[in-house]
Amino acid sequence: MNIDLLKKEFSEMMEYEKRAKYFYEHYIDQVEDKQIKEELTSIHNDENAHIKIVEKLIECVSK
Repeated sequence: MNIDLLKKEFSEMMEYEKRAKYFYEHYIDQVEDKQIKEELTSIHNDENAHIKIVEKLIECVSK
């Protein structure tokens, strides 16, 4: 597979993950229900983990 294509795909993936992270951040601050807030926080944390994974992928194809 073409490395430039992988870089482009991983870059797009990073944008999706960042948008998802900010989406959950936005609603965490607005929701009052504790259970929903906890679930949104958990998903937000997952998005942070996804961002770190994509950073590693980008690093791998940028060497």
